[in-house]
Amino acid sequence: MVRVVPFRAYRYNTEKAGDLSKLVSPPYDIIKGEKVDRLQSMSPYNIAWIIRNKPQDGDDETNNQYTRARDLLKKWIEEGILVQDDRESFYVYGQDFEVNGRRRFRFGFIGLIRLEEFAKETPKDRKFTGVLQHEETLPKDIEDRLNLCRATMAQFGQIFVIYPDHEGEVDSILKEAMNEKPIADVTDYEGVRHRIWRISDEEKTRRISQLMEDKYVIIADGHHRYKTALALAREHPKLESAKYRMMTFVNMANPGLVILPTHRLVQNLEDFSVERLFEGIGEYFDIKSFDNKDDMFRLMEEKFRRGEHAFGLFVNDGKFYTLVLRDESVMDEVLPDKSRELRRLDVSILHSLILDRVLGIDKEKLAQGSMSGRGGYVVYIKGIGNAVDEAIAAVRSGAQAVFFMNPTRVEEVEAVSKNFEVMPQKSTFFQPKVWTGFTINKLR
Repeated sequence: MVRVVPFRAYRYNTEKAGDLSKLVSPPYDIIKGEKVDRLQSMSPYNIAWIIRNKPQDGDDETNNQYTRARDLLKKWIEEGILVQDDRESFYVYGQDFEVNGRRRFRFGFIGLIRLEEFAKETPKDRKFTGVLQHEETLPKDIEDRLNLCRATMAQFGQIFVIYPDHEGEVDSILKEAMNEKPIADVTDYEGVRHRIWRISDEEKTRRISQLMEDKYVIIADGHHRYKTALALAREHPKLESAKYRMMTFVNMANPGLVILPTHRLVQNLEDFSVERLFEGIGEYFDIKSFDNKDDMFRLMEEKFRRGEHAFGLFVNDGKFYTLVLRDESVMDEVLPDKSRELRRLDVSILHSLILDRVLGIDKEKLAQGSMSGRGGYVVYIKGIGNAVDEAIAAVRSGAQAVFFMNPTRVEEVEAVSKNFEVMPQKSTFFQPKVWTGFTINKLR
């Protein structure tokens, strides 16, 4: 049984803290360097001062970025910058955004889930419940987040999860709440509008908890944060509040649920050859060349709608290429121990047939991948904004190739997760990100 409960969130008191748009932040893992400086310069109360407090010369075990974050949190609560709500509540979280020229609205709710290990087997009654993961995560030390949690004993960032509710029973309660005036309304620097509504009526919160009992949730974004919460709970077995984690829950049938592709930029291969690349690709794919990227993407999208497997390729030879898999049954031989659903994923096909077999980028080399472009053999490029042009420019400036992808479908995420399998890293990019600072869950 999935246990989802309301909670008394700490929220910014804007009468003292000021404009909320200057206080909230993107998730910790996508704010680095100058982004941290920009956020912290907006306000001395921006949540980035806590989630990304910087190391300083002379830091030691008793005075460091984590103890400073702890002290700031304590100070903000004492000064009334952060105030705890008087009643246990769920918080509806709606985001208005634009993607590919189309306006969309995604909504869900923020609540707590009782922690449990990731589900590993189908229940005897075949009814899926529990917490599922959907993709491998890049090797990354969770010690940083765990140290912050240990020091502050609070949860700041969201874990974004999806759950099945095709009848929209939970959504109907959320929609009713959205008829009221929001308690938060912020438009961020990328034009995404974030709104929060509070549901504190006991009958409604109880009903949401009841409706979630027979559901399963799939972590869409935040695998490391979930593992951090599990680790903290193990360290505090007698602390009941540590057995729960704050999450944003979104119905997988929500029309605003968007998955964008993450492209693969290849670099630093010592024995790279364009001729050998095309020779290897030609064993499995039909190759068509174009003079421009628009025609390449047009054919990719056409194949995607037909359920075929197609990729784009640019190698700085003046052409753009669309690669179409001739026979998907080759994946039965490549990944014989995996489910049909996993074998038929575009990302599995690209990683297995092209990156590994043709280019020699195996799992060990993939593990050195990054989102920054520094080092490693594969750089992951999120398919949004100017990312495509930047990836092409990177190849023209010395990178070796870029492979463009179609997005993973929501139903593919669900199918693979229910098989207790995980997709290759960076298989999905749920847009937009859920921001940090609208609600804080203090454990003690």
